[in-house]
Parts: sequence; C-alpha cells; structure tokens
Amino acid sequence: MSRQAVRRMPSALPWVAGVSAAVAIISVVCTVVLIRGDNLRETTIVQAIGGDPGRAVPAMIRNGCGGCHEIPGVPGAHGTVGPSLQGVVDRGYIGVSRATPDAMMRWISRARDVDPKTAMPNTNLSPQEARDITAYLYART
Repeated sequence: MSRQAVRRMPSALPWVAGVSAAVAIISVVCTVVLIRGDNLRETTIVQAIGGDPGRAVPAMIRNGCGGCHEIPGVPGAHGTVGPSLQGVVDRGYIGVSRATPDAMMRWISRARDVDPKTAMPNTNLSPQEARDITAYLYART
C-alpha cells in the first residue's frame, strides 16, 4: 500500500470506544435493575412475614443452625447433618407441611412438635427470631 492509501483508512478506535461504552452502560443499567428488583422482593417479603433478615444471621449463629445446615451468607454455616438451606423456599414441603412462611416459622422453632420423628431439634426460638430467620431464608437464600 502506498502512504497515501494508509492515511485515508478510517480508524476503528472511535467505533471500538463507542461499543465499549455502550456495553459498560448496559452492564450498569442491568445491575441497577437487578439490585432494585432484589430490594423490592426483600422489602415485600419482610413486610409480609414481619421479620428482619438483618437480625437473622446473629440469631442463627447464636442458636447453632450452621452446625447442621449449610446456610448461604451465614459465617461458618457449613453443616452437613441437615439439608442445605440454599433455595429452601422453593421446596414444596418444610418438614411434613406445605411450604409457607407460617410452616417455616413453626418448623424452625418447634420441629419435633410438627414431626416427632425428625432429627431437627426444637430450638425454642422466640416468635420474633423465627420471623427474622424465616424472612432471611425467604429473601436471601
């Protein structure tokens, strides 16, 4: 090619920069939409259940839940005796009951009253602790 032909070739740099900027903007917008959607979902769940997911992690640590269960977001909760609580709300049953927030609260505080043959102990959580943990499991796992 001659020097003159090389000078006339358009630069791809502006096009690449424009596409890169568009991809970055789309990524940021998608992230914001996902975060807002998660926040709205959690707010709706918290209002319906009456629990505070922020109080749940200390309650689960204090009550030793992670000794038997793997619980996402709970430090040290890597137990393998009981089932993982990842996605627990997507299951059809909690213990022997249809999966509902009320069934979850009953199960996590008084499992042996629900099913005397279960390995899950009665934890005797306060009603508020049961609400907090249920809100956490519904909103964050």
